[in-house]
Amino acid sequence: MITTAMLRAMFRRIYGPTPELPAMAGNETGLILLADGIGGFDLCGMGLRHAAGHAGLTHEVRVVNWGHGLGRWHRDLTNVANHETQAAAIAAAALEFHESRPDAPIFLVGKSGGTGIIVKTLERLPESSVERAVLLSSALSPRYDLSRALGAVRREMAVFWSPFDVFILGVGTHVFGTVDRVNTVSAGLVGFRPPASADSSQYRKLRQVRWSPQMAPTGNLGGHVGVDSPAFLRKYVVPLLLGEGGGTETTIGTSNLHIPEADSGPC
Repeated sequence: MITTAMLRAMFRRIYGPTPELPAMAGNETGLILLADGIGGFDLCGMGLRHAAGHAGLTHEVRVVNWGHGLGRWHRDLTNVANHETQAAAIAAAALEFHESRPDAPIFLVGKSGGTGIIVKTLERLPESSVERAVLLSSALSPRYDLSRALGAVRREMAVFWSPFDVFILGVGTHVFGTVDRVNTVSAGLVGFRPPASADSSQYRKLRQVRWSPQMAPTGNLGGHVGVDSPAFLRKYVVPLLLGEGGGTETTIGTSNLHIPEADSGPC
């Protein structure tokens, strides 16, 4: 694919060669399943593989091709039946891994439209079967009830959002709809807001991380592709995929870990 080849060349030029993840042959320390955004560009998947390789991560990183192909963003966004089918397939893969490696942690990562697939996957999995989930620039609606999804998470769900992702997660989803088919700004722009149906005991596992200027040196300037940066992923996301508390480089200040109050629009 020409576009993918160009992006890989760009990453190599900016971040250096992408190291090959080691072939574990059944010795993986864990499994990371990633669902990228709509349109088939796979930017976040490429970035995470780059970041994981440079960090020496020994988990298997499996990027899920859940969409309809390069450029078919509208079909990816609106085909709800495909969302359910792909979520079922990812859940099956997670359960299969758990059966073969019951002591190895499983992590789910979603970017933009892929966060809808990851949340649907979590809703199909047993309680506390996933160590952590990470949602980046989520294209879900802010009032989506995460209670069932959070039930499958043992430690936490970390949500990275930015008030500057206005074009894609503001105007874009207001016009074309979120991945859960609501015409509104997305949670990746304003954060998730617990609906009246939310289970407060489950929502204690939700961490919301607002974009801050501290993230700018990693290449994340607050826009929609900022979270695809390998430098951002290595500093802020890879430590969350290492097991216990994550590494010391995970600079998630307590002031950024909150469930924002509802308001009338993007902050």
